[in-house]
Amino acid sequence: MAIVQISRITQRKGLAIDLPEPLAGAELGWATDTRRLYIGNGTTQEGAPVVGNTEVLTEFSDILSYATEYTYRGESANYVVQTGLTASTPVSQSLQSRLDSTAVITDFGATGDGVTDVTANINNALYQLYCRQVNTQIRRSLYFPAGTYIISDTLNIPPYCNLYGDGPEGTIIYFYVQTWASAAGVSTVAYASGVLVKNGGSYYRSVAAVPVGIAIGNPAYWTATTLPGYIFRTADSLQQTAANIGSNGALQPGSFEISNMKFMTNMVHDGGLIQAAQNCAFESVNISGPETTSTLTTPGSDISCVRFDTTASYVCSNIEWNHGTFSGMTWGINTDEQIEGVTFSNCSFDTLYQGVYLGNATPPAVGPTGFRIVENNFDNIYAEGISIVNVGMNCSAYNAFYDVGNEFLGTTNPSSPVIDLDGTNNVSVGDMFERTTQYSNGVIHPRIQLNNLNGVALGMNVSNITFYQNNSDGGGTPYNFANQLTLGTYQRVAGIQDNLTVSGSVQTLFTFDANYIAAVKIDYTIITDSNNAVRTGTYTIVRSTSDSTGALASSDSGIENSATGVTFSVSENGSTSVISWRYITTNSGTINYSVTKLA
Repeated sequence: MAIVQISRITQRKGLAIDLPEPLAGAELGWATDTRRLYIGNGTTQEGAPVVGNTEVLTEFSDILSYATEYTYRGESANYVVQTGLTASTPVSQSLQSRLDSTAVITDFGATGDGVTDVTANINNALYQLYCRQVNTQIRRSLYFPAGTYIISDTLNIPPYCNLYGDGPEGTIIYFYVQTWASAAGVSTVAYASGVLVKNGGSYYRSVAAVPVGIAIGNPAYWTATTLPGYIFRTADSLQQTAANIGSNGALQPGSFEISNMKFMTNMVHDGGLIQAAQNCAFESVNISGPETTSTLTTPGSDISCVRFDTTASYVCSNIEWNHGTFSGMTWGINTDEQIEGVTFSNCSFDTLYQGVYLGNATPPAVGPTGFRIVENNFDNIYAEGISIVNVGMNCSAYNAFYDVGNEFLGTTNPSSPVIDLDGTNNVSVGDMFERTTQYSNGVIHPRIQLNNLNGVALGMNVSNITFYQNNSDGGGTPYNFANQLTLGTYQRVAGIQDNLTVSGSVQTLFTFDANYIAAVKIDYTIITDSNNAVRTGTYTIVRSTSDSTGALASSDSGIENSATGVTFSVSENGSTSVISWRYITTNSGTINYSVTKLA
């Protein structure tokens, strides 16, 4: 019908609860308390579909509540996805519901501008999404868009959270403490509330927004405090930590995943504490501290990228960390706590005093077990890459070690083992080393040290044995072959094949250093080319590490089915105490042999 009598449009105003329902047709009503505008529909006789009021959208309207017809289409797949059980019943939802499927940290006021302290915003988001209810429907993934998020207090990671970012070099959680800027005893810059500052060796946190010109001791603005111990730590379902975990009916920490972000700090304190937690996953999560090769020459700063803690009620277990980087602290990992089934894999340990330290010089009551360090890279490590002390049932496997155990001086300057298994029932399998087993200043520095205990090493750990495969009487290139099985004090080198050459002179097969090896046994088999003669046996060499050259002795238990023409001998270089196993032959052929030693 035609619009008539425009002059009769009227308006009402008042509280939303007092507005008539319905307004007269075309009558405007303004809700002063909610700042929303309504217009009366009119009667059905006038053509209105329903009697009532219609909201006129303004800047104060809840626009998303009216978007009720979002339906997933998926047209990029070149067809419209059928979301309902039939094509005629598509599934629709409000835009609000659709957007609420994933939470973004910016929804809680946190900005990654690299300036604003957002500690309270992040901890509040964690509480609101994972702690207020036990209903699983509130547990949304929390996305941190690329940026640097400044914090100055520990983040308490509750159970069941899923935190993810845009990659370790995209999303950065930066624990940053400002140095108090002052002149004549008062601040020269303004500080927001909750900011942590350092003044000399003391720390203060602002309790209100601090204007310029305020003294650090002013209690209306500042309170003395201490440096928080961690960038983040696991917490229970009420964000309780330490001795309070599990109290007030709270659920145990754990069952969470953090991925694609970096935690870093400009302070000398620990990175993350995994406390009383189970079933946790870290994927592409880096942790870095402020230390450099110039400050990591001692363990004095005593900070670790990752630590563990077990309470009387909860044992840390089933923790997995994959594709992380640990740098700039004393240790990548340090713990003597009872933990079970922890795996660090495909990670990088770089610029540390030690890479991984499990156990303690004082034997712990239980300590870590089932700890797997697998397929990682270690480089620029001052002392040991992995040190396992007074604990057992732990494994290092298929790791690559570059400049490790050399005091940052390069692989020709060893100062410690690369792997130190100083506890029973530990194993190294397939680990790879850039550095050879070496000694300096009369001290042996093996790649893997088992400390006369019953650990197992399978891989690159040949100690003070040099092989000469070109049979040139020591004049050719020597080789420190990599493959060796070590079971406690028993060591066996993998089988080696060499060609026996008719030359009329004595030639060297291998040498060993009698300063460190007292005796060896060589199991061998010879097959000649001309008459296919076979000889097999064990050759034993004895030379005490404290005896003179004249104490050298040897014997051969070999038997042959036909004359091979091979004669073995041993000799010693009196100035270096290097023992050579040698041969001379009248028939060419091959020799397969393996060296065993117990001392």
